[in-house]
Amino acid sequence: MQGFFEIARTDFAAAFEGAWMFPILLLSILWILWQEKDWTRKILFGILPVVFLFIYWCPATGMVIMEILGEDVYWRILWLLLVAAVVPYAGCLLLKKIRGIWQQGAFLGLLVILAFGGKKVLSEEWFETSTNVYKIPQNVVAVCDLLPGNIHAMVSNRLMPYIRMYDPTITLEYGRNALGYNGMQETEDDRIKLYLEAQKSEIDLSVLAPLAKQEACTFLVFSNNRTYLGDWEDYGYCKYGETDEFHIFVDMEYEEGQDTRKWED
Repeated sequence: MQGFFEIARTDFAAAFEGAWMFPILLLSILWILWQEKDWTRKILFGILPVVFLFIYWCPATGMVIMEILGEDVYWRILWLLLVAAVVPYAGCLLLKKIRGIWQQGAFLGLLVILAFGGKKVLSEEWFETSTNVYKIPQNVVAVCDLLPGNIHAMVSNRLMPYIRMYDPTITLEYGRNALGYNGMQETEDDRIKLYLEAQKSEIDLSVLAPLAKQEACTFLVFSNNRTYLGDWEDYGYCKYGETDEFHIFVDMEYEEGQDTRKWED
């Protein structure tokens, strides 16, 4: 039971510590119970929050809920308090009791209390300046920053879903359906042969490079843990650049600024 109270206390403190919201919630509940005449609303906004608080702190119900939901998510029971509904409703009941300029003053006062009653949402504790506005993995951004635009490329499977999100002028030899080639063995389709060769940990350049040339793949991007049989320059490609995770190779006939995009029907 000691363990239950420790978890409940920790979760409760994480939800309300450093803010006035829980005292405001209690005052709101008391005000609703006192002022609300409609029993349906009194039950919804006054009595039920008290019931949920009892359920949260009662060991008998709490341990059962922890068993069902798990200790790590027990704090979600606090969502049942519906703070965002109870506090504003209590404020509305208060404003109904006041008339004229005093009502406007009370409204502004309530806003000030709520504004200073918690932590700033847009603070360094919760937010930081975005360094990747595309919401794309940084390893993809690193590769795209090296690749020129208006090219046709064959890239690692890890890059396929993101490359064109960063630069739509780049066309890819394989798209979302490429994984369907996995597991294939014998095939007469040169495009599939190229894909299967590119998936090997040790790539035979005498097989891959001619097929890549045939498919007009100007740039090739592979994980840096791959090894190669043969010399890239013997097959018309050379190293173009690298990142922490990928090596980039380019057709030696490519000229900077050349449009090599491959359009398919």
